[in-house]
Amino acid sequence: MPVRRKTEIPIHRLDKDNPVGLKIHGIDSTKPYADARAYGAHRDDHYVFILFIKGTCCMRIDTQLHHAAGPALLSILPGQVHQYLTSSDDAAVWFMAADSLLVGEPFQSMLNEVAHIGPVPLTPGQFTSLEGMCNVLSRQFEAVDTVPYYKPVMHSLVTAFTGIVAGVFKEYMGSDKQVQRGAAITNTFRQLLAAHYKTMKSPADYAAKLNLSLSYLNETVKIHTGFPVSYWIQQETMMEARRLLYYSQLSIKEVAYQLGYDDPTYFSRLFKKVVDLTPGEYRKNHRE
Repeated sequence: MPVRRKTEIPIHRLDKDNPVGLKIHGIDSTKPYADARAYGAHRDDHYVFILFIKGTCCMRIDTQLHHAAGPALLSILPGQVHQYLTSSDDAAVWFMAADSLLVGEPFQSMLNEVAHIGPVPLTPGQFTSLEGMCNVLSRQFEAVDTVPYYKPVMHSLVTAFTGIVAGVFKEYMGSDKQVQRGAAITNTFRQLLAAHYKTMKSPADYAAKLNLSLSYLNETVKIHTGFPVSYWIQQETMMEARRLLYYSQLSIKEVAYQLGYDDPTYFSRLFKKVVDLTPGEYRKNHRE
């Protein structure tokens, strides 16, 4: 019998009484954080960084399976659906959750750009730097928050950590150039898209928001990603559609309405065009 899935995908939030917008834990066989499988598939309203020290782990992020073997680094964006599946007996990781406000704008742009590549392997130097930062962050996090300058010190350390993380991904992507205007425009477009894809379906809407001509925005985005604005609008919307079809019990009509489509038939045609399956076929194939 198939596992019953919740109607809505749960959203996990950092505790309201969290003084610094941060959680960090070292996790291994002697220091289990919790049975991660008990959380099931969920989203977070914050960034998650996982530093794999040793062993192996398997996770699903959105609809993709990812296998990590330490030393490696994984970044999960706010809103991405993820689920822990399995790990080896000797697995050890650092887990960090950080409020989006603590992740600087330049670093957010890089993390958004590499959101779907999964875990990346680390060089010995990169691993040493990140592990050292995790140890410092953990010790400071556990200090009493009445220690002088507790919050500003924590925030500075998180900024430094996320800067190193962004640098690792940038190096992995093979780019050591300064972010140029076109890349900045593309990143800003992707951020706007992530925030407004349910209500803004027209490329012209995004061009207007950015005070750019549609032709210039299309050309810029295509140069930096290989695809035009309309492609990314469809991809963002259909990725959320796949999440809802896989993880929720919403009907296909309800999925369409939730994604801003007043005509479920049009939504189904578009889904078929992008995914090459009807919504019903996708749900059936991926739940079996």
